Amino acid sequence: MDSQPSNRTADDAQAPVSVRVVEAVAEREGIDPLELSPPLHDAIDSTALDGLFEPTRSQQRDAGSVSFTYCGHSVRVESDGRVVLETETERDSGVRSETNSR
Repeated sequence: MDSQPSNRTADDAQAPVSVRVVEAVAEREGIDPLELSPPLHDAIDSTALDGLFEPTRSQQRDAGSVSFTYCGHSVRVESDGRVVLETETERDSGVRSETNSR
């Protein structure tokens, strides 16, 4: 599958994963993150999502991911913090967009 890395900066890696998800979806939609509707917390408990990906003392996490649907995108957050977005059309064609922030 082709991946399209996001143009995120190193400072974005410090943002909670919920913020990175919202920013990634808004970027894909070409809109301001505040214009997304519905809000992320309508799709998933954003506090719990952030808690799963908070930094750990060892900085190592078990392999795994969290997947959910938000604003017409299939969102997958990998254990290393990567955010992967796919629409139904992209899923069918094998194209995906991935952010490299952690």
